[in-house]
Amino acid sequence: MNRQESAMAFSMAVLWIPLLLGVFVGTWLRKNVHPKLVARSKLLGRTANSGATTVVNILLIIAWAGVMMACSGMAAPKTLAWLQSLGALPIQPSLGLLRGVSLFAAFMIGYTGGAMPRGASTPQPPGELAHAPGATVSSAGNGQPINKHSNMKVYLVITGTIAVGLGLGMVSTGLKKGGFLTTSDVGGLPELARIQEQLRPLEACSLTYQERDRRGQRKYPTTVFIRTCTLGEYISVTIPVPGTWAARGVGFEMLRSSSSEPWEIMVEKNDVPFPDLKEALEHFAPLIAAQYPEKLREQRDNANKMDRHLDEQARERDRVEKERKERAKTSYPE
Repeated sequence: MNRQESAMAFSMAVLWIPLLLGVFVGTWLRKNVHPKLVARSKLLGRTANSGATTVVNILLIIAWAGVMMACSGMAAPKTLAWLQSLGALPIQPSLGLLRGVSLFAAFMIGYTGGAMPRGASTPQPPGELAHAPGATVSSAGNGQPINKHSNMKVYLVITGTIAVGLGLGMVSTGLKKGGFLTTSDVGGLPELARIQEQLRPLEACSLTYQERDRRGQRKYPTTVFIRTCTLGEYISVTIPVPGTWAARGVGFEMLRSSSSEPWEIMVEKNDVPFPDLKEALEHFAPLIAAQYPEKLREQRDNANKMDRHLDEQARERDRVEKERKERAKTSYPE
């Protein structure tokens, strides 16, 4: 395990701290604050202890768990790349921001679970207990609480089933060829320092060669796909490379959040021999460094031309529409 993998494993372990803190805060509020609030309002009491509220809390736990897993570990770089592909966002996404979101999500999982009602009980009058079939009431048993939420176990079973299903689904996805559990970051190895030096100055944050499809098959054996770091820029530059490396099973994906950071080189260690990977990168790096800047400029020029053409078409449509409406106003006889 290299330095970056160790840091990633440590960040996953740290998630237990906000999760346990959330459990403590939620439990304390449930025991000390919620009863006082419920006592002041019958409507609030019925809402807080209803089955619908429990189901909502379960769905919130599942949703926060999804956010936590998407923003931490091996999934964080891919989530960042997806966010960057969405276009203009209110804030600039980064790996640091995603880690903060994962910590907050872990806290909310613990808090929601700790604050969930564990079942409410309401006292019944002694007369009702006395007239119940087979009921015996003693003096000490006046107002004995009767649990109204015996189906809580059903909700817990449903929650556990859903959580296990989601977990198995993520593990199954991660264990597929090219999944996040089968790839490792080798970008920090000293043997690849020269590759980092050659590719660091590029205005790019994603570089992919032989990415696997949903069936686990590698595709595009003679092309490297490169994307920029600019939000909202849907440009993919392609660099032709020899297909020799595809026959050796070489495939990798390089990611980073900004052009000032080193590359994360994600590769399947059990499938791609390191000498072949190193040799392929040493062959690709000079080609990419030489061709990418000019091809990126051409792609941007073409994109700008297309944008101007679409703007002109939109203005022409607006002009024609405006003229048609003006003619329609005076086209009918009085």
